[in-house]
Amino acid sequence: MAAGIIFTKSRMRLLLSIFFFTCLSVNAHIVEQLFVDVTTDEKQWNATVRFDAGIALPEMRADKQALQPRRQWLLEQSTTEQAMFRKEAEKYLRSCLIFSDGNKAIEWTAQYPEWQSSPPQFRNPFTDLGFAYFDIVMNGPLPQQKLNVTVTDGDHPDFVFANGENLLTVEPAQSIVIWQTLQNKPSSSQSFWNFVHYGYRHVLPQGWDHVLFIAALCCLSFKWRPLLAQSLIFTLGHSITMALSITNVLPTLSPNRLQWVEIGIAATIVYIAIENVISQKMRVHRLATIFLFGLIHGLGFAAVLGNTIRTTDQITTPLIAANLGVELGQITVIAIVFLILFWFRQKTYFPKVLKATSCAIALTGSYWIFERIT
Repeated sequence: MAAGIIFTKSRMRLLLSIFFFTCLSVNAHIVEQLFVDVTTDEKQWNATVRFDAGIALPEMRADKQALQPRRQWLLEQSTTEQAMFRKEAEKYLRSCLIFSDGNKAIEWTAQYPEWQSSPPQFRNPFTDLGFAYFDIVMNGPLPQQKLNVTVTDGDHPDFVFANGENLLTVEPAQSIVIWQTLQNKPSSSQSFWNFVHYGYRHVLPQGWDHVLFIAALCCLSFKWRPLLAQSLIFTLGHSITMALSITNVLPTLSPNRLQWVEIGIAATIVYIAIENVISQKMRVHRLATIFLFGLIHGLGFAAVLGNTIRTTDQITTPLIAANLGVELGQITVIAIVFLILFWFRQKTYFPKVLKATSCAIALTGSYWIFERIT
C-alpha cells in the first residue's frame, strides 16, 4: 500500500512538471501574419505588404519576447538606420516569398511609398494603435497564364493575400496560384472555410492561453452536461465581445488597455483553476463567472482576428466563420483533455489528478500574469 502511495505521488509530480514546463516554453510575442493587397493591370502585378517593423532586422526576429515597436520609435531612427530597415525588410521578404509563372521564378522590384517624404508619412494600419508598420510594394511583370506565390519553409509568418472581399492565407511551405484564384474569385464556401480554418488556428496551435482556460473547465467535473454548459456559455461570451469589437461598436483598444486585457485573460485562467482545487462540484455562479470571462477573452480574439476580418468588404460571414473555427478548436481541446484524462477516470486517485492538473494550469496562468505585467 505504501509503495502504491509513493507511485501515485510520483506520477502526479511528473504530470505537474511536464504540464508546467511545456506551457512555459510557449512564446507569446510573435508575428503571426503579414497582410498583402494584390492588384493587377494589363502589364504587371503589385503586391503591397503591410510590413511589421518588429521583424525587420534578424536580431529583432530572434527576440520572441520583444515588444511591438511603436511608430514614433521608427520615426526617431536616423536616416541611415531607416535605410537599413528597408534593406533588411526587403531581404527578409525575398527569403520568404517566391513568385513564379509555374515554371520559373519572376523577378520583382520593391518600392517604399511612405518613405518618399522626409520624415516618412506612415499610414495607419487597420486600426490606429500606434504600432510601427510600413508599406513595401512589390511589383513584377504579369505572366500570361498564372501567378504563383510560394512561402518558403521556415520560421516565417503566414502571408494573407487579399483583393477586395477575397482572402487567401498561405502558410510556410505552401504554394498557391494567387493571380488566377483572385481574378476568378473563390466560391462562397471556399471563402467561408478559409475563415473557419483561420479561427481554428488561433486556438490550436496558436492560442495557448485559450487552450489552458478550456482545459481548466474540464478539471472540475468530468461529466459531459456540466462541461457542455460551461463551453456554450463561454462561447456566447467571447462571441459577443468579438463581434462588437470587430464591427467597431466597442472602441479600439489602445496598446495599454490591450495589455490589461491580456493580463485579465491570464487571471481568468488562474481563477478557474483555483476554483477547481477548492470546489467539490459546479455551482450556478460558476456559469455567470465563465460568461464574464468569455467577454474578456472575446476582446483578445478580436485583437488578433479583427485585422484580417476587417480587410474584407463584408464582415458578417467571415465573423461567423471565424467564430465557428474558434468553437471547433475549443471542441478539439476538450476532446484532447478527455483522451488524456480518460485513463485515470476509474482510478481512486482521479480527483487528485484533476486537482494536480488545475494546480499546473494555475501556476502557468500566474507566470503569464507576471510576464505580461513586467
